Amino acid sequence: MDSGFLAALPALLLAAAAVGLTAPALDSALRREDGERLFWVGLTGGLAVVAAIAWAGLTAPGAAAVVGLLALGGSAGAWYWLSRRHRARKRARLQKLRRRRIQALARRREAVLLEWGSYELDPWKGVEFPGLTDVRERETGLLARAAREALSAHEAAQSAAEGDEGDEAVERYGSAVGELEAAWERARTAARKRAG
Repeated sequence: MDSGFLAALPALLLAAAAVGLTAPALDSALRREDGERLFWVGLTGGLAVVAAIAWAGLTAPGAAAVVGLLALGGSAGAWYWLSRRHRARKRARLQKLRRRRIQALARRREAVLLEWGSYELDPWKGVEFPGLTDVRERETGLLARAAREALSAHEAAQSAAEGDEGDEAVERYGSAVGELEAAWERARTAARKRAG
């Protein structure tokens, strides 16, 4: 084995360790969204690589270029790995937020449907406001249409929640639920006026 290579081996190991240990620490800082830790870990790793290159240059002629190229290749690989993990984490976080929003909208939709259904199940309510169970009444018919559209928007939002169109589908679902709630208020108001 060449004595120049043996002399530069510790510097090469230092560069490999710097890249190999910095990448997971940077990933951890990115996951925690800790900008200060990200800065200091990146600075320390970068300085360790520079020190390894300088050490290699002092120990063997031409070794600095070899160690530098290897460190550059390792850094590029680490950057690729970090960027993929960071994008995957952001995508998972976005999908989780979408699922939570869909669940909240589903609870609002179900609350309207439960309240509306109570007029069919409770005889006293049905007698007091008979128009709420008759879809031939204009407002109740519009309420039934809004309920169908909200159900359709719910299914579309659930299907699209994992994809790129998820935000638009969730927004459409939010609009449909808002329209369902408004239709419920209009139908209830119209039924009260007819009963009064």
